[in-house]
This record gives sequence, C-alpha cells and structure tokens, in this order.
Amino acid sequence: MNVQPPKAWQSLPPAQRKKIEQYAIQIADEQIEKNCRIMLDLYMKMICKTLHDVYGFGERRLYLLLGNHKRLFLEQAQMVKDGTQIEYLNDEMKKIFRKSGFPDDWFAGLLGEIAHE
Repeated sequence: MNVQPPKAWQSLPPAQRKKIEQYAIQIADEQIEKNCRIMLDLYMKMICKTLHDVYGFGERRLYLLLGNHKRLFLEQAQMVKDGTQIEYLNDEMKKIFRKSGFPDDWFAGLLGEIAHE
C-alpha cells in the first residue's frame, strides 16, 4: 500500500488552511463545553452533598436548590451576553456576606491547596 504523506501546512491553499483552522476551533470549543458541563455537574453534586451532610437537606430541598440554580444559570447566561454578570454577582455577594463580599481569598487559598497536592 502506497501512502502519500500530507502536504506541508504552508503549501496548502489558503481556503483549505482556513477550513482546517475552523474545524480545529470547533473541536476545541466542543471539548471546552464538555469540560464545563462535567465541572458544573461535579460542583453541583458537591454542593448537594455538603448541604445534605452539614444542614440535613433532603431530596425535596435539594431539588429546590437544583431548580433555582437552573433558573439563575439561565438568567446569568443572558447577563454574560450583556456584560453585567460579574458586577451583579459581586453586589449580591456583598448582600449575603455583608460589606466584604464573597471571601475570594479563601477560595483562592483552596485552589492553591489543591494545586499543591
């Protein structure tokens, strides 16, 4: 069987290179979306487990959490398009965590601990 090696990238016509680049971007976007879905699934399961273990949340309350999370997630998706998501969430965190807002330092420390394991 005689197999010809592929042409060098530079020797490909611009239209063919563009098509390959678009396909590579599409594959990368699909992988990123898949990874985001996996991470969201993991985080939601960890949140459910924590609420169950620490506060005794049962199935009904956890379904309420998941339903409200879905609603909030859809609202936030629109805010991402508008460019107002981060500001809105920071303001909400200041209401919940009083004036200091969400404990970003604590979260960054947690990520640092994970990175060093």
